[in-house]
Amino acid sequence: MEKITEKARAAAQENVATAKTKRRGKRGAIALSLAAATAFAVFVVGVRAISPIFIFHPNDDQNARAELARIAEETGRVAALRTALDDGTEIFGWAALAEAEGAEATESLNFPNSPNSLGGAETERPVVLYFEGNGGNSAARTLDVVRKPGPLAGFDFVCCDYPGYGESGGEPCEKTLKSMGLAAYDATVEAFPGRRIVVFGFSLGTGVATYVASERKVDGLILAAPYADGFDLFNNVAPIFYGPTRLAVPYRMESVKFAEKVDVRPLILATRVDELVPCASAERLAKAFESGAEFVAQDDVEHHWVWSTEIASAEIAEYLRSLTPSESAAASNGETR
Repeated sequence: MEKITEKARAAAQENVATAKTKRRGKRGAIALSLAAATAFAVFVVGVRAISPIFIFHPNDDQNARAELARIAEETGRVAALRTALDDGTEIFGWAALAEAEGAEATESLNFPNSPNSLGGAETERPVVLYFEGNGGNSAARTLDVVRKPGPLAGFDFVCCDYPGYGESGGEPCEKTLKSMGLAAYDATVEAFPGRRIVVFGFSLGTGVATYVASERKVDGLILAAPYADGFDLFNNVAPIFYGPTRLAVPYRMESVKFAEKVDVRPLILATRVDELVPCASAERLAKAFESGAEFVAQDDVEHHWVWSTEIASAEIAEYLRSLTPSESAAASNGETR
């Protein structure tokens, strides 16, 4: 009897020890899980807090603004453009009318009271609404187009600064860039009533341009060095943003989803040696447009020059001409211009 009791006591002690071991194991697993969750939370918060410093590079050019102001006063073909976001944040930009030579005559700017009232120019050519790349600003880009219009020759041009860039107020983020894009579009419609609008985005601006094209009526869309979404941009720097770690990406700008709502067939310009925006990302975006896309990939062209080459300029000029009714009709009739 005593042996049986002793065995029972030993078994009970063993069971207690086993239970304690299991409890310690569970506590350890819980502690490890909490530590992992805490580390992940710190990672997400840290990336979201620090990454905007690397994503956005606000830029201004006072000399370009001064030169545009001088040109505006002397020729009347350039003017400051002002609009605002829904929360009242002021957005500034520039509008430039095309030179009359080589295009239908356009009316001079007339801003006695409203800087957004350009009047209706008698031309069927579309207005180009441009969204700049990172580190750029509306004054510098507009001045560049005024001096060397290249493939944009003969087309009126509008460019506004992102929040925090140029003279625009606010802070840049995906939400404010989207709001700015729509505000810039609406201001362009107000400035050029009744005109066709082609949205043109470069690099960072391609996400904004695609978003605008998905939310507003546009007659054309040009994307130079575009990205399918912000995840591609982050993974190009560090290929770790997959699955749960995607939560850490603050700038998602999912153009690949916006594209599904775009009705026009875009012109997409990319470069196979792009170190900032992978060509594969541009290819993925091109496949998302239901109407298809005209995809032009160049070799040995750096990111910042993707739409400045002879090949790209010719593609842009031809695309814009194809959207001008009179020239489209001429082309279909076999005429040359």
